[in-house]
Amino acid sequence: FVFAVGLGALLFEHPSLFQEMGLGFGWTMPALADRSAWWNGFWKGALPQIPLTTLNSVIAVCALSTDLTPSRPASPKKVAISVGLMNLLSCPFGGMPVCHGAGGLASQYRFGARTGGSVVMLGAVKMCLALLVGGSLLTMLQAYPQSVLGVLLIFGGLELALVCRDQTKQPQFLIMVLTAGACLAINTAIGFAVGCIAA
Repeated sequence: FVFAVGLGALLFEHPSLFQEMGLGFGWTMPALADRSAWWNGFWKGALPQIPLTTLNSVIAVCALSTDLTPSRPASPKKVAISVGLMNLLSCPFGGMPVCHGAGGLASQYRFGARTGGSVVMLGAVKMCLALLVGGSLLTMLQAYPQSVLGVLLIFGGLELALVCRDQTKQPQFLIMVLTAGACLAINTAIGFAVGCIAA
């Protein structure tokens, strides 16, 4: 509903965007990079991403699923394999690296998702949009009202923050605050190391 309100605001403010939209997707097979580009991407992109992906896409997702749905928590092995397969299959065809992410799980739960069917429906809608109007969708998304996205992110963030309410013992609370502080002040890799040492 909130997203639809944002679309209404976008239509009101930029009616020409909808008139310019055309059918068809805008994808072309990307050129495969040479060996030096792969090596550069490994050192500057893949390696620094490992702590973030491990923490946010596997450990945090599984811990959050245990809190939100204790009767059917996500398996770390299955989540890790899922993230790996998504990227191995999509990146060679020009797709951006993707993950599950604790923020996405918290947001989906906050806005009513309780089963995997909700994610399947969301994915189906996104694929249909990409295939039908993908060539002109980026222009519309760039003009989408940031204030509406901000509201959605606030509620998703609040749901994610509420999970910390069970950290009532002082040692666990201190480890949580030190880890989060180091992640925000420096970077995720250092925050991860600080959290491990503190634990």
